[in-house]
Amino acid sequence: MDAENTIRYWDVKIQNIFRYLAARKIEQITEINTHNILYKRHEYSLKQIQILLEQNNLMIAKADKGRTMVIIHEHALKQKISTFLQENQITALDKDPTDYFQKHIQQIIPNVT
Repeated sequence: MDAENTIRYWDVKIQNIFRYLAARKIEQITEINTHNILYKRHEYSLKQIQILLEQNNLMIAKADKGRTMVIIHEHALKQKISTFLQENQITALDKDPTDYFQKHIQQIIPNVT
């Protein structure tokens, strides 16, 4: 669940790559821990929590800067994010400017090794 919620906030272009990597890692963990009874209980509990979250359109999100997690309605979270962006006059970029700046830096500073 945490992996999926985190991946949702990343760039759309790389989301599927990380979903695949996370799914592979989860498969490896489940293969290793199939005989652990406590693991099975935790897995069952997590599935039940995930079902409740999906049925009620809820999300788990990180609160503030601490390690606190909150459960919030998906619509309310999107509304809070858009309100924050509007109040702080943050403009959305059409594309990621990282490549442009990296090329610009490479032109100014030749390869340094």
